[in-house]
Amino acid sequence: MLRKIKDDLFDIANRLKEIDERYEVFFDTNKQKFVLYAQNAYQLTIPFENLDARTIDLVRYTRAENVDTILRDVDKENKKRDEASVKRAKDKIEDEYSRRLRLSHRKGEKNDA
Repeated sequence: MLRKIKDDLFDIANRLKEIDERYEVFFDTNKQKFVLYAQNAYQLTIPFENLDARTIDLVRYTRAENVDTILRDVDKENKKRDEASVKRAKDKIEDEYSRRLRLSHRKGEKNDA
């Protein structure tokens, strides 16, 4: 069930209307999450336990006019994850190579004895 938030501690529901007068904040009692609607159309689920300044920042950031910034941020994050994945794979290969090299070196020492 959705319960409309009219008054909250930091006046976030009203401050969101400064961004877009159509915005309405609800608390979804089933999911125990705050959700944002505009003219009865779902916009986003607020990932924070409380309504605070982070909510304002998130709503501003996720607006359609910021799509270029969002896509740039997603690309940057994907690149960072790809680089980390390549590094992990490279480290794993190097570790395995070193392990095998040590094993072969030990075998060589036994054969010399």
